[in-house]
Amino acid sequence: MSPARSSRARLSAAADRVNRRYGPWLSLSVGAATALLWREGVDQIRAAVVFASLAGAITLLLLFPPWGRARVPGVGHRQWLRSAAWLATVRLARNALWFVIPFYVLSTSWLSRNAPFTLLLVGLGVLSCFDAFLRDRVLRERWSALAFVMPALLAALQLFLPMLSGVPPRFTIFGSGALVAVIGTGLVSSGTFLRRTAARQSLAAAAIATLLGALAGRALLPLLAPAPLRLASGSFALGRNGLDPVSPVETLAAGAAEPAYVFVAVEAPRGLRETVRLVVEGEGHHETRPLEISGGRTGGYRLWAPVRVAEPSRIRATVRTEGGQIVGGVSIDVVAPVAAPGLLAPSAR
Repeated sequence: MSPARSSRARLSAAADRVNRRYGPWLSLSVGAATALLWREGVDQIRAAVVFASLAGAITLLLLFPPWGRARVPGVGHRQWLRSAAWLATVRLARNALWFVIPFYVLSTSWLSRNAPFTLLLVGLGVLSCFDAFLRDRVLRERWSALAFVMPALLAALQLFLPMLSGVPPRFTIFGSGALVAVIGTGLVSSGTFLRRTAARQSLAAAAIATLLGALAGRALLPLLAPAPLRLASGSFALGRNGLDPVSPVETLAAGAAEPAYVFVAVEAPRGLRETVRLVVEGEGHHETRPLEISGGRTGGYRLWAPVRVAEPSRIRATVRTEGGQIVGGVSIDVVAPVAAPGLLAPSAR
């Protein structure tokens, strides 16, 4: 081996070792920074970029399935095309994941049922930064590839479709679930899905998957954070001036002659249409009238409800959508009358 070729080989080996050791963490840092920069808003251009990324990743998995033969002519370029397809799949899926993650993180109530799905997205985002592991361990199997791509697709569809279409999330979830199920059917049966002899069976499977996916999506909706809807603030007060709290408190006195009040503000981006209500739980249970939201209003949308409790307890006020998603909530302790209420507002969570 010539000295020049030997030098290039050593440099290549050194670069490979550095990439394996530091490459994933560098990718993770870049992805997190990109997510923070993108979290400020959603528009049609950004939505198109995310949808195109996911569509590209899914298409590459269908055309170059790691678990089967690549559908490309020729022998000399097949391995190169397969390697390029795997690399592009990882990059495109990562691009989509790191876009949607911040919106779900900001909309998640971490002590509620919608936290697991958001944590799953975060885990997939971290996994997408480890290219070699993703290619060699995840994308080589149909079901693990499906488990990697489908949650990202569902999250992106349910984030963008309500804003781009103007249809409330409780209705778009049927389309999101159906599309995820159809694409999942294509990935699982990618070895036979496009064969003419299996076309009739494939169409039947796609039809069944569409129906089941739509129903499953609606059933799963309460488990998803209502991204990009989020609770901006929440507080309890002894009085009110219209929609503004007067004399905010840290605790409430049981058996007070006058009711106290809970106030919340909900933020929604332009284009989002949703209906929310404030549910107060503690000694008794009551809900406010539903409030229709048309996103883009400065300062968000504010709701309030009276609170009156006879015995010491804990009051929880939660904002929920008509589809059953939890936007967020605030809580406060109701103490015996001898305890003097404070003057600080509780933090929203």
